[in-house]
Amino acid sequence: MKFSAFLVPAAAITLVESSIDTGDIHARAVDTIIYPAGTYRYWVETGKTISDPQDQLLIVKNGKTADETTTIVTFEFDETARGKTCMLLFDLWDRDVSTGSKTLDVFTYSDPPSGPGTFSAADAAEWASLNSRDNHVGRIKVPKPGVATWEQSYQGWPRIPCPAGQLIGVEFVGVGDGVEVRWDIGVTGPRFRVLG
Repeated sequence: MKFSAFLVPAAAITLVESSIDTGDIHARAVDTIIYPAGTYRYWVETGKTISDPQDQLLIVKNGKTADETTTIVTFEFDETARGKTCMLLFDLWDRDVSTGSKTLDVFTYSDPPSGPGTFSAADAAEWASLNSRDNHVGRIKVPKPGVATWEQSYQGWPRIPCPAGQLIGVEFVGVGDGVEVRWDIGVTGPRFRVLG
């Protein structure tokens, strides 16, 4: 008798919980952040490019030209971003790396390949070799752990009109003679927030 009295309220709770639709809440939370479409480690001296270089230093500037790398990150903006403002975010967790000056110059890249999924490591190397580095849009200080601060910003960055329907490239370049930076691609590092 006591056992059956317990089952009825438990079943009612189960029914109530299963009728709540959390999918829409989750979708809205995810939709406000645009994560990288691609991350490419680029060796300045040779043009060698590695796609999705997990667990590697992404940016190295140490005075040895053979070691020096920058990182090109692409972002794909769908049409739902049209007419909205996007803000470039950058943060690091304690397990990431940021040494030396902990400072990065931020550049845009012009003429990226169009369409989703068409930007391979070979495309990144060709893109970089064409000197597609476009505009210097700022300089950020990247503490570990912590949120980057913009020491310099140009052309409205880090807030920009969302480039709806476009794939854009952003390059991060070490500042000074000693810089090493690594982030957990797709978790920390750069991403855009859609502000509205």
